[in-house]
Amino acid sequence: MATASRTLRRRPAVPARWRRTAPAQQRGRDTAERFAIATEELLRTQPFEEISIRDIVRRARRPIGSFYARFASKEALLPFLYQRYHEGLEPLFASRVARVDWESLDPEAAFAAMVDILIGQYIERPWLIRALALFARSRPEALPDDLVERRRNVFDHSVRVLIRHRAVIAHPDPEAAIRFAVYVVCAVTREKLLFGNAPHSRVTPMTRKDLRDQLVRMFQAYLCTEVST
Repeated sequence: MATASRTLRRRPAVPARWRRTAPAQQRGRDTAERFAIATEELLRTQPFEEISIRDIVRRARRPIGSFYARFASKEALLPFLYQRYHEGLEPLFASRVARVDWESLDPEAAFAAMVDILIGQYIERPWLIRALALFARSRPEALPDDLVERRRNVFDHSVRVLIRHRAVIAHPDPEAAIRFAVYVVCAVTREKLLFGNAPHSRVTPMTRKDLRDQLVRMFQAYLCTEVST
């Protein structure tokens, strides 16, 4: 029975077309990086599903054979792109948090500053994050093993700088409240900025400034409003 339980909990195998061959030498790693950079550049103007392998190798200035030596298919690029983004997200977020003089901010200004940082993540490279978000939803078995832990670390940065305002946070668990508020801001921003043309997103039209202002209001209201249960 224990063996059966462990089998049920095992992650599904990643289909062959989503796999890539990790290069053993620096030259191979450099070539894979060129393909990744070329794909990111192409994503600025067209969705991933419309990009061909020929487009990628032409932009990377590499022969098509060198692509197939490293990637089983075009789709196999997505786990590689996701890994690159995944590894860079925490240090990038930490550096942006470090630029803010949090000790000088009152609660309202601190909450607004955090919303600005969170929104900024999606404004910088929406073409890439959109492709990665679709990939993550459709192929969770191909995501990095440490994804949840690393994302939790990103949220930790938000908690550390905002928990100093616990006195104004009405929630009985201030840390959990901050994490949830950050999650909601990220979820709403992702839907509006990455999938703004989807019907459910067009139901509530707003400019980027309106989105920011409403999310700041939501963030502050959620954290600071007493709710009777």
